[in-house]
Amino acid sequence: MSLQKRILPVICFLLISSLVQAQEDSVLFQRDSVIELYTDPTTNFFKTGEKASIPVKIFVITKTGKTLALTNLLKGIDLNTGKWVSGSGTKTFIDYTFADLDNDSNKELVISNFTGGAHCCDEIYIYKNIAPNKFQYVVKMFGGHTIITPKREFEFSFDESFGYFFTCYACGYADTTDAAPIPLRSITLRYNKGKISIVPGDKELSNTINDNLGKLGELPFGKLDDELAMDDGLRKEVAMNLAVFYYSFGRSMPETQMLFKKYYRYPDATKVWTAFTKSLLYIKKDNDF
Repeated sequence: MSLQKRILPVICFLLISSLVQAQEDSVLFQRDSVIELYTDPTTNFFKTGEKASIPVKIFVITKTGKTLALTNLLKGIDLNTGKWVSGSGTKTFIDYTFADLDNDSNKELVISNFTGGAHCCDEIYIYKNIAPNKFQYVVKMFGGHTIITPKREFEFSFDESFGYFFTCYACGYADTTDAAPIPLRSITLRYNKGKISIVPGDKELSNTINDNLGKLGELPFGKLDDELAMDDGLRKEVAMNLAVFYYSFGRSMPETQMLFKKYYRYPDATKVWTAFTKSLLYIKKDNDF
């Protein structure tokens, strides 16, 4: 057999292998591209939303009553006080859009800001239109990532608020059985005619919370030896359910405490309840709902 005949099959094999590899690489690249291009609903809300052609001609009234051009709010101004933040330049993670949140043909100004820092923090501000090119402060949402749904409702998560509740930030109660508690982390907020309100819970949510707390309350007690000790996420899971209950069913502390006492019968109940109420106060302080 000539050298040419012996080499030809090898060349064909190498060419086919190269083509197959190229196709595989192309598929992988396309898959990676899909992942990279994916945007969550909140990011998409601001990315595709309406912007002002001349932001300097849009004016906003802050919570403290200070009137500022929209451009100033996008450049290192404290969105709560209207004062310049020392040493700040343009805020990299701030964005805004105009959107009709309650379908009344009037568009609200919605601003998003990431404060930076470890495990922190997203801010959503809503301003209502009170005159041509003029918007007044209505509400601030501060916490973990708030999802703006296609229905333009706000899914507010308690993950940030209770991230370190007797455990590490990344820790959480784990149960892979079919009877595991259903994770509850958020409440739904709805804007309407210049006000923000919490979508009230229904019987199904009430039953889920009671079922969750009942299952968690039957688990073995994990004693914490000192203030720095962390559990397996059980106390955090209890706190999440209590927070959802508190905001979804009338914001009654007595009723929330009754629910806590019914299911959390461990020796450190007083300590855990005190920590929960302190966390709740921080949520109230940082949010306007």
